[in-house]
This record gives sequence, structure tokens and C-alpha cells, in this order.
Amino acid sequence: MKTVHVIGAGFAGLTVSLRLAQKGFQVELYESSDRVGGLLGTDQTPYGIAERAANALIRTEKAEGLFSELGLTPSFPLESSKKRFLFRNSPKAWPLTFLETLTLIGRVLPRVLIGGKKVLRPQAGETLLNWGERKIGKAPTRFLLGPAMQGIYGNEITHLSASLILGPLFSGAKRSKYKGLLTGPGGMQDLVDHLQTRLQELGVKIHLNSNVNLASLEGPVVLATSAKAASVLLAEKHPEFSKVLSKIQMSSLMSVTLFFTKAQEKFKGFGCLIPRGFDLKALGVLMNSYIFKDRDKTYNETWILGGQQEEALLDLPDNEILKLLADERFRILGQKDTLLDYRINRWKKALPFYDLNLENALADLAEVPEPAGFYLHGNYLSGIGLSKILERSDWIAEKIASEHG
Repeated sequence: MKTVHVIGAGFAGLTVSLRLAQKGFQVELYESSDRVGGLLGTDQTPYGIAERAANALIRTEKAEGLFSELGLTPSFPLESSKKRFLFRNSPKAWPLTFLETLTLIGRVLPRVLIGGKKVLRPQAGETLLNWGERKIGKAPTRFLLGPAMQGIYGNEITHLSASLILGPLFSGAKRSKYKGLLTGPGGMQDLVDHLQTRLQELGVKIHLNSNVNLASLEGPVVLATSAKAASVLLAEKHPEFSKVLSKIQMSSLMSVTLFFTKAQEKFKGFGCLIPRGFDLKALGVLMNSYIFKDRDKTYNETWILGGQQEEALLDLPDNEILKLLADERFRILGQKDTLLDYRINRWKKALPFYDLNLENALADLAEVPEPAGFYLHGNYLSGIGLSKILERSDWIAEKIASEHG
């Protein structure tokens, strides 16, 4: 059995290790921390569960197949989760005025009917803000595009790359039909635990608290780490490639799950995204009790903060964060309720910043010869989202099998 070394035991490392082991490779999986799963995890509290980061995967065929082969019964969203809100002085199912809606339709529909969707294709080096104001108008950009994208990428659209984020829509590649979300019945930790168990059954050796020296490894190596970590690992053997990776910036994010004595019943839905410009720090709120069933013992919400412009928030003590959110919760939802418990997760420099700098760095990576025997994996390459990472895991495993099988 040929050996493949996988560095990083987050979702990318776990899933690519699974696929490689299934193809007959001996997999050595290295993780610098004391647990696998990376950002993914679920805290059990007396009042219900609190997700540390992502609360679900997009329900693609590959995601469903993964759950099936792991023997993990998926949990699907409640009917109430179909309702989404965007803030414009209050949470609204549709934040545009009647006139703004007509203007949006009149601006986009004729173009698409005449020129097809290619007329909406973004230009290289264009921010999402510039693309939105050029193609759909200022109000739709601020109240629709802005909050939707920052809800996914954790940053304001003033710096996000339109080409990286919207470009795949115009690539012509077959896209999976959106079927909603899925997660484990006990949260995302269920998925992590089932993956770890399956890897051990397949003979994958998991090395926790490990610091790896690439020079000591023989055989293919998958760097399922952040771009920064991959840059450090490759610095000595492949300095040119490492230098490009080092240019990729990371942004920070914080999730705060709040448990209350009383349920918020005015806005029942998946959550509410919050545009910039209202002097509010929160990027959005997930109304967990209305998303998945049997996940709470009392009503709870998860608030998301952070991004490049608000990284200082992560340095605030718990009491200041709770006070900030109490004030913003009253402004957004009109609620003042007694807090029972909370969980705060601070993720410093945890997500790739999908800005123009990343767009340029990925273009430079394509021009630099890839180090032989090394395979990069992570959400700075595949896109934000666990289902996209899963697709890249399959692709990398196929590539290694064809080159080293």
C-alpha cells in the first residue's frame, strides 16, 4: 500500500483522507491541535446545543452520499427555516420598495433576455460592490447582494472579488441543484465523529498534537491547511510557491450563541442578515430554534460578527460582547429577554478573505509550477462551503490515484 500524508484534520483533511483510504492508500493524517474537525464542532449545554461554526452542509448528491456511507442519519431543516429576513430598519422578507423592485426588474430582465446571463458576467479585478452597482443598482446591492454575500464570506462587499464569487456561475460547468441543507441529528459534531470513526476503521493513522517536517515524509502530501500554514510548510523546499501563498489574507469571525428564557416569535425563520450602513456590528443572526428540530431545550440564536473591518471585536471581553449584542438585538428584533446562557467562539484569522488580493494570488499560483508530489486543499481554493470542499476532496483523491496509484 502506498502512503499518502495529509496535513490538517479539518473537514478538508478528514474527507480527502476518507477518499484516499477508500482507494487503497495508507493514509497518515497529521493535526497540530488535540482534536479533529477544525472549526467544526458542537457544544452540549444544559439548554441545547451550540454550533462552533457552520451548522450544516448544502444538500448536494455528494453530501447525501457521504452521510449514507458513514451511516449517519441526516437532519433536515424545518418548514419554518424557509423564511429568511433582511434588515432594513426592521427584518423584512423583501427589503426593497415597490419602486426599487420595478427598477431592478427593468434593469436586469431586458439585458438577460437579449444577451443571456453572460451580460452579468463580472470583470477581472472588480469588487462585488462595483459589479452590483453597475449591474443591478445601488439599492439591490446594499440590501440584497451585500448582506447575502457577507453572510457567506464574512466580509463587506466593498473588497470582495466579484470574479471569484460570481465567476463560477458563468463557467458553464454543471452545477448541483440546490436541495436545501443537512446536518447530523446532534449537530455537526456528529459528522466529525462519524468521519473519525470511519477513518479509523479504514486504517488511517491520526496523529494529534503533531508538528510535521515535510523533509521527513516520503510519498504524496496533501496540505489541507490554511494558505498561511501551507506557505510556512513549503517555505524551505519551494520558496517561490510559498511566497505566493503568503500573500493570501485571512479574516476573523466570531459566533455567539445566546439562550433565552423566552422565545422570539415575531420573526420566525432561518435568520436575518444585516446590511452595512445602519451602525450595527453584527453581520447576521441565525434563529436556531426555527431551523432544525429537537436541537434546543430553550429558545436560542447565534449571532455572527467579525470580518476584516471588525477584527477588534474578537478582543473584547465576554461582558462587552453580550452588552453589544443585547443593544443590537433590541434594535434589530425589538427584543429584551433574560439571558440563560451563552457560548462564544472566536476564530482569529480562520477564513480566507475572498478579496481582489486572493484573486491575484490564485492567478499567480496558476503561473508557478506546482511542487511535485504536493496537493493543496482548502476553502481558499474550492470556495467557502463544506460541500465545495467535499467536491475538491474527491477531485484530489482521483488525481493522486491517477498519478501514484
